[in-house]
Order: sequence, then structure tokens, then C-alpha cells
Amino acid sequence: MFGYVKVDRANLLGKEYDTYQSIYCALCKQMGKDYSVFSRFILSYDCTFYAMLILSLAENDPTFCSGRCRFNPLKKCVYAQTESKALSLAAALSVSSAYYKLIDNLADSPWYKRIGYRMIQPFFASWRRKCEKKYPQIVEILKTMSEEQLSAEADPDCCLDMAADPTAKMLSQVCGLIPDEVKLRTNQEPQKVKRILSAFGYYFGRWIYLIDAADDYEDDVKHGSFNPFALSDHGDHIAEYLTPTLNHCLSESLLSYKLLDEGIFDSIIMNVLTSSCVNIQKEIIQKYENEPSS
Repeated sequence: MFGYVKVDRANLLGKEYDTYQSIYCALCKQMGKDYSVFSRFILSYDCTFYAMLILSLAENDPTFCSGRCRFNPLKKCVYAQTESKALSLAAALSVSSAYYKLIDNLADSPWYKRIGYRMIQPFFASWRRKCEKKYPQIVEILKTMSEEQLSAEADPDCCLDMAADPTAKMLSQVCGLIPDEVKLRTNQEPQKVKRILSAFGYYFGRWIYLIDAADDYEDDVKHGSFNPFALSDHGDHIAEYLTPTLNHCLSESLLSYKLLDEGIFDSIIMNVLTSSCVNIQKEIIQKYENEPSS
């Protein structure tokens, strides 16, 4: 993923941040268990949010236990423990998305960076194979996304909507898997929950792709890498174009999420959607607001 989906710590209660951190540490531990200790280095906030979303909706509440960090034995940690597949699913999403992000980097990066990517590719490929045995549907979703993304970027008629669609569909399908894999606490019909989560994932995935593209625009143009804003005159008016577009994506994500029965971590999820993402969006757009058009 991209690393933009995280909490706004300043606007969280202390106990809420501790809960979020315990899920982050639990996912780190799960990745080491399922794949390898080195896979922990690719742990992302995005996949922590995915784990938290599942745990919030799952029938069984997680428990919390004390332990020590594997990377810093002097540091005490609190880990979330659960009988659901939440952490395992999030770990699978982590390694699969990291592998296909690496493939994307190999296609877009200059030659000197590709050398480093080639050196670590066998590790990522090994994790992907392990993931495919546990959750073949997740690997297939990410594989399809990667292929569609490369196809869109190679299309001479590619536009912003076409470029953002593969990531949006990927997150839609990954969120739609939740009712199939985890027993939920809600009384809502599973198919209804699936439709809601799919809609949430689509708009949120679109927001993630566009905010990442805006953040990387200057570097991508400098190095000749693909960026959807370089396809038209949007690059001269990123702030003007992005503000309504991203607001729409976030509002649709929020409206979809609020159709679900309230989960146990609702306040933390709402912090991400209504505070953290909004602040990140403002910070990135602000970079372009005072720049003269070229």
C-alpha cells in the first residue's frame, strides 16, 4: 500500500491510541509468524487499518496481552489477540501488496534503483507464494490490480479515472472479502455488509491512489516516471482539481462506512477518516496551492 492511512494521534484518547498500537504490534508479530521476521519491515499503517476494520466488526472481541518487542527486547508491548482471521488477512494483504508494489517500482524506476529492487525481489516472491497457499483470492486480486495498472499506464488514452480504477477495485474486493472470511457481530445480512464494504473500499482506494499520485507528482515528473497528473493539464492545477475530487472520495467512503452497524473500534476508524486523512490531504494539496501555473 501507500502509507497514508494512519491515525491522528493528537485527536485520539490515550487508551484509543494504545489500542491502535496493540493492533499494529500484533500485525507485526503475525507477519513474522506467517512469512518471516524480515517481512515485518514492510508493515504498513494501511494494512493495520484493514486489520482494525475487521476486528471492529468481528463477532469475537480481541483480548490484549503484554509482551516484548522482537526488534527491541527492552521495550514492553501490548499485543491484540483474536480468534478471527483479521490479523492473518491483514498480513496476507501486506505481503501481497508489497510484492506487486515492487513489480510496479521495477517498471517505473530508473535503472540504478531497479538493481536494488531486483536484489530483494526473491524475498518478496517467497512471501507471495506463501500467501497464495493461504489466501489465493487475495493474491489474485492484487495480481489483477497490478496487470490492470500496467495496462492503464501503457494506454495512450489513459486518464485520471482509468489510472485510479485498479487500486479502487482492488480495495473494494479486498474489503468485500471480510464477510466471507470472518464471522461478524452485526445482524445485517452478509450480502448487504459485503456491498457496503465493497463501496467503502472502492472510494477509499480511489482516495489513496490520487493522494499518492499528487504527493509524488514532482518526483515522478523529474525522473520520468508515470503519474496520472502528467497526462493532461491537471498537473498545473492539482490543488484546484484534487480538493473536490478527494473530498468526494472521502465523503462517499464515510457515508458507506456509516451504513454499517457500529463496531468496537468505531471511534478510531472515524479518527482516520475524518481527521487524519483530511489533514494529510490538506498538507499535500498545500504544496501546490501557491505555485504558479506553468
